Amino acid sequence: MRLALLGCGTVGGEVVRLLHEQSADLAARIGAPLELAGIAVRRLNRDRGELPVDPSLLTTDALGLIKRDDVDVVVEVVGGIEPAREWLVEALRAGKSVVTANKALLAEDGGALHDA
Repeated sequence: MRLALLGCGTVGGEVVRLLHEQSADLAARIGAPLELAGIAVRRLNRDRGELPVDPSLLTTDALGLIKRDDVDVVVEVVGGIEPAREWLVEALRAGKSVVTANKALLAEDGGALHDA
């Protein structure tokens, strides 16, 4: 199962770390390995410390990442309303599963996301 991660700040970095450290356990739980297809970030040159990620996975083109045929699940951890709403609606319309930690977006526009 291939994941597109939208955001790689505090929360996104922790998602990357946990996907790396718990890859065997996660694969056993869902019956397939989880693999990062790409990570959408605002700034490619930002220092991400010891984050276990291949820099070639980083992109500033979130919509392009979402629309890729090899992405099964979109994980959004950027926060805020826009552009997170636009990205999640696009992912849902493309038939992708989505995961979000964005409580503000769900509170404001959860119904529209559900409809999408």
